[in-house]
Amino acid sequence: MPDHDALEQQLAIIEARLARLEKLLRLSVPEPASVTQPPAASSEGPASLSPPASPAPLAAPFALQEPDSAARPQRASSSAPSLDTTQLLGWSGATALVLAAIYLIRLGIDSGWLTPVRQLVLATLGAGGLIGGGLLLRRHDRQYAAFLPAAGVVVLFATVYAAHLYYGLIGGQAAALGVIAIALLALGLGTSFDSELYALFAVLGSYTGPLFLPDLRGAMGDLVIYFSVWSLVFSAYALKSRRRVVYLLAMYLALIVFSLLFTRYLRESWEGALLFQSLQFGIFLSTAVLFSVRLGRPLEFAEAWAHFPALLLFYALQYDLLDRHLHAWAPWIALGTAALLLGAYLLARMSLGAQSQAGRALVSAYIALVLFHAVYLDLLPPFAQPWVGLAILGILPWLARKREDSEGLLARWPFLLAGGLILLLNLANVLLDKAFTQAPVSPLLQVLYPAMSYVAYLGLRRDRRLAQAAQLLLALAHLSAMTAAVRLIDIAALASVAWLAVATLALAAGFVLRDRVLGQSSLLLFLLAGLKIVLFDLANTAPLLRVVVLLVLGLSLYGGGWVYRKLPQAAVGVSE
Repeated sequence: MPDHDALEQQLAIIEARLARLEKLLRLSVPEPASVTQPPAASSEGPASLSPPASPAPLAAPFALQEPDSAARPQRASSSAPSLDTTQLLGWSGATALVLAAIYLIRLGIDSGWLTPVRQLVLATLGAGGLIGGGLLLRRHDRQYAAFLPAAGVVVLFATVYAAHLYYGLIGGQAAALGVIAIALLALGLGTSFDSELYALFAVLGSYTGPLFLPDLRGAMGDLVIYFSVWSLVFSAYALKSRRRVVYLLAMYLALIVFSLLFTRYLRESWEGALLFQSLQFGIFLSTAVLFSVRLGRPLEFAEAWAHFPALLLFYALQYDLLDRHLHAWAPWIALGTAALLLGAYLLARMSLGAQSQAGRALVSAYIALVLFHAVYLDLLPPFAQPWVGLAILGILPWLARKREDSEGLLARWPFLLAGGLILLLNLANVLLDKAFTQAPVSPLLQVLYPAMSYVAYLGLRRDRRLAQAAQLLLALAHLSAMTAAVRLIDIAALASVAWLAVATLALAAGFVLRDRVLGQSSLLLFLLAGLKIVLFDLANTAPLLRVVVLLVLGLSLYGGGWVYRKLPQAAVGVSE
């Protein structure tokens, strides 16, 4: 029957498709033993019912779950060594080779066969073998092969120092030329292997050379030339290789090693030391600017703060030198270095066409340091310092509340820190009654500092970001007011009455301004005033004055308690 044949044909097609789906999905349903092929359409039947060409369209969505192995991304093998592991193995192997050479030399020395000359020849040959082996292996794995020549460079430096210091086989000039040649060889290897490791070895070997070679530190002029030439070489290499760490290490070593040599051997040649420090400042400042401009990228924060300790070191070394020999010029020269740093920053910003927040913070921190140390502590007369602190106390709240301008020329926070430090120093002087003996209006300052501290608190109290700073100012204001009362009023009982007056005013101001912090702060003043009166003042006070003081104390405490009960539960109108 035609209809029966057509039905069997359709069932066979469906069964074949189900079998294919089961195979793709890896089902546990067993595959049919055989699939009956649909018979050819009979000419007597209805229109031909040809099956689809392929069941792939139905299987395609499921096939996505089992991609072809060629297209599947290969998972990294768990046995593949990491970069840190390869570095550890490479360094360990190179170190083992160096140790093997050392023990071989020791064995030769103990047996009497290895004379000093033979030791040095073998060391040189071993270093050459390490460098040659690394060059041969470079085509296969340049990064891993770089460890062998690095060990060879270390052996060469040690060979030159040993030949000069321990055996006396070569003179100082030959040793210096050897150090120079090895450092240049290291720079060449660094370029060949594209590794900063060689440059760092070259920096270490060249700058520490004068520590071991007396001929290099014999005269100030020779030492200045030696270090300055290397500073230029390493700066140029850093620019070429685009590795900032090279000139950074050179900068630190130049300042530190020269300072050690100057302190030990050349303290009388301070003019040369001043020239050297100025040259290093100019060389490395220019390098830092050129590096950023050449890369087209401003300083990042990690890079900027890597420069800051070097700036501190330069400032400390140069200011100490100037303070000993040119004291009057020290602050002005320090201001000149700050101006040069600011000019270099502006030049870099103009060339890059972009603002560097890290560079701006770095320059601002150095300028704030110079203003605090060179100008405030050194250049400013002692009698003027308290008035500067008072002026800072007046403008500090305004500066603190002002929003930071990211596009401004300088960052604000370093100057806030410097101003806060100046303020703390002057408030300490107020409390300890120091530094005001040379000021002609010391009593006025004793009054103005607590008064301005209260004003500063009122300016900051509504800013939640500065709540802790405001509370610190309030505490310092109370403390300085109490100190001023003791110093300006000869009678101890009347000074205690002044404390009560300050506490009453603070409580009243807290009530009027709806400032619970200010109101609560008066409790400590009431307590301290009461204890002072009862424990110390009454015994040495005239009877009538004693009665007056006790009346004032009682009324103040009772009235204060009444007002305190009316204080608001929380501060009102505090802004973000």
